[in-house]
Amino acid sequence: MKPQPIRDVDWTAARDIRRDLESETKSALVAAARRVFSAKGFDAATIGEIAAAADVSRPTFYVYCATKSEMFRIVASRLRDELLEAHHHPREVADDPVLLSRASVEAFIDLFVENIELMDEVAKQALSDPVIAELNDDIVGKPYRRTYRHIMRLHEAGVANPLVEEHYVARLMRTVNLAAAAEIRTRPELRGFYIDQATLAYLAMIGYSGDTSMLSIDPDAERSGEEGGDGTAAEARADSAPPAPAE
Repeated sequence: MKPQPIRDVDWTAARDIRRDLESETKSALVAAARRVFSAKGFDAATIGEIAAAADVSRPTFYVYCATKSEMFRIVASRLRDELLEAHHHPREVADDPVLLSRASVEAFIDLFVENIELMDEVAKQALSDPVIAELNDDIVGKPYRRTYRHIMRLHEAGVANPLVEEHYVARLMRTVNLAAAAEIRTRPELRGFYIDQATLAYLAMIGYSGDTSMLSIDPDAERSGEEGGDGTAAEARADSAPPAPAE
């Protein structure tokens, strides 16, 4: 009896299954590499440790990456993409200066809380790897430039009068957000308070003239159950606060 030919659809299904499995394996490797690089740094991390953390063999690692440096570039690239994505917000947020300021501060602080060690390692490797240097320029430079443009839009709209030079404020906000992230790591129960404080610092530095009463200045409010849907005191008061001036 002649063997029956395998239909094209069977080959297609097998190919799709293989692609899905390969994608899952690569994602697991990248996630594992991110954890290992964050914990041990680039120099101390080994391919064997990354493979073990992903629950795959060392040869499997080489199916997806030729070197540890290549894997680090993938990790740094994904970190860059996450940081840039943090500046995308719904229209109802983007149209309100206070809500947009807080949403941006919150997104950056949350990323810093999770990735402080990795970001430090990216900055370190940028000194010797041109590809990482370009990624690091995006990680540091693009948020700074977006913050600067936001300040200028508010200034031109007449709702902000920066107390110091706009470029300096934009650079300083990275330091403010990093400091807030460090505090949240120590006292996570005050996450909303420190995000509000960083936002208030930003709005004060740019001389924002609108209402900021939705932002908390009392750390006890965070402990006393005034949290909103995301665990922040700010959201709990957002509905009752007067709307901020539109841009």
